Amino acid sequence: MTAPRHGDEIATVVRVLEEFRRFDPDMPIQYALSFLTIAQHEGLSMGDLAQRLGIAQSSASRNIAALSRWHSFGKNGHDLVEAREDPRERRRKIVSLTPRGRHLVTTLRALIAGQTLPDPCESGAMAGTVVRTRPDAPIDLAPTPASR
Repeated sequence: MTAPRHGDEIATVVRVLEEFRRFDPDMPIQYALSFLTIAQHEGLSMGDLAQRLGIAQSSASRNIAALSRWHSFGKNGHDLVEAREDPRERRRKIVSLTPRGRHLVTTLRALIAGQTLPDPCESGAMAGTVVRTRPDAPIDLAPTPASR
């Protein structure tokens, strides 16, 4: 068994952070952590997100707004997630990924696996969209066996 190469692991983290920076050069790490938590536990509520991240619900709501299509004050958001009313409890908002968010998850998985994907703008399609068999299935950001 060979010793882990920590330089490679750090380089992978840097590539992942750079991918977030492509969306917004000034993206706060809290937005990235919110996105990753939603990707791993899609369908959780804003309250659940706040609890998992150890932040106030108002902060979770602000993070979701920035990651959604429309940020506060009419400013464009990142369109990575969407919050919808829970049909069973109307005051509760359920958060899920948009197609653009799913594509980012696919890109992050490829970066972690040491692969690169074609730019969706160049290929004209959302290459490698994540497909789940159940809507409540969490998205694991670890490389899949096929991508190793």
